[in-house]
Amino acid sequence: MSQIHYYNQPELREPIVVVAFGGWNDAADSATTAIKFLIDRWLPEKIAEIDAEDFFVFTETRPTIKYVDGVQRSITWPANQFFAHAEPEFNRDVILFLGTEPQLKWKTFCAAFLDVCKKFHVSEVVFLGALLADVPHSITVPITGASADNDIMERLQEMDVNNSRYEGPTGMIGVLHDACHRAQISSATLWAAAPHYLAATPNIKVTAALLTYLNQFLSFGLDLHEIQSEAVRFEEQVTALVAKDPEAREYVRRLEEQIANGVDLDDSEEDEEELMIDPDRSLHSGPLPSADSLIRDVEALLREQRGSGQSQQSDDEEESE
Repeated sequence: MSQIHYYNQPELREPIVVVAFGGWNDAADSATTAIKFLIDRWLPEKIAEIDAEDFFVFTETRPTIKYVDGVQRSITWPANQFFAHAEPEFNRDVILFLGTEPQLKWKTFCAAFLDVCKKFHVSEVVFLGALLADVPHSITVPITGASADNDIMERLQEMDVNNSRYEGPTGMIGVLHDACHRAQISSATLWAAAPHYLAATPNIKVTAALLTYLNQFLSFGLDLHEIQSEAVRFEEQVTALVAKDPEAREYVRRLEEQIANGVDLDDSEEDEEELMIDPDRSLHSGPLPSADSLIRDVEALLREQRGSGQSQQSDDEEESE
């Protein structure tokens, strides 16, 4: 049985694949939210999916159930899907990949991913990732990148994206990046650092940073004004919460002090490598006070905002009827 299901097979022009996986590679849902933003913007066509059966332990990554029309129940399985977008103004078409990091048979999964790339004659793959780090929410989001292709690295360096020299445990992004290199498919990674004390909430500022760099790197010409404005509002809201809590305020101040005095993101590649080290953990150069209260307050704020947004949407729908 094939592990790939093709929904459609359009003729694409040397497509670029932009990839994000939920899970280990996706701190604060930042990378997958970037792909979802592009899906909402472009409304691309679903062209393929890697079947979940062989790659997940469903007692750990469980399918979800929901009602359809309030009557029929529907099961949603962990998904790894490809969406195609043809933009006449682009020199190449785009394939968006939105997935969940598998738990089993990574080499087999890589082979399936590459089969889809070869099927559509993919010319380049860009992986988006986000990791937790000791960075305050108030600074510009640090971005690092990597590629085995010298031309691609030059493009990244022209954008002031430093080369990541990380060594250690890796996720599916690292494995697929290597698989693309071995298959002679050009590829690059863009990694954003997310404040570890906001890990449990969607971080729109980190998502906006990934989209901004991706937009420049691939010359998409997207209007990102709205999401960049949302990122500014998000930072202002977190800053306001920090100001109300002495312990949280001191915590963030000391992170800012560490960046200013110990980790120069612009001038020291070695220091940045220490900052962005491992998606599984954050580093601490000294004892810092607990940020539990900040995390609770921010999560409560965002839950309240999401609830207000849904209520407003429902009211708008009722008015339109």
